[in-house]
Amino acid sequence: MDFNIVKIGGFIVLILSYVVLRKAFSKFADFTERIGKPYEQAEEMQEEINRLNTKIINLEQQINPRL
Repeated sequence: MDFNIVKIGGFIVLILSYVVLRKAFSKFADFTERIGKPYEQAEEMQEEINRLNTKIINLEQQINPRL
C-alpha cells in the first residue's frame, strides 16, 4: 500500500514540475520576444519616417515649383 502512495506522489510531483517548467519557458520566450521587437519596430518606424519625408518633399515641390 505504501508503494502505491509513493508512485502516486511521484506522478503528482512530475506533473507539477512539468507545469512549472512549461510556464517558466513560456515566460522566458515572451521575454525574449519582447526584447527583439523594439529593433524591428524601430526599423519599421524609420522606414515610415523616410517615406513620409519624401512625400513632404514632393508636395513642397508641387506647391512651390521652381521657375
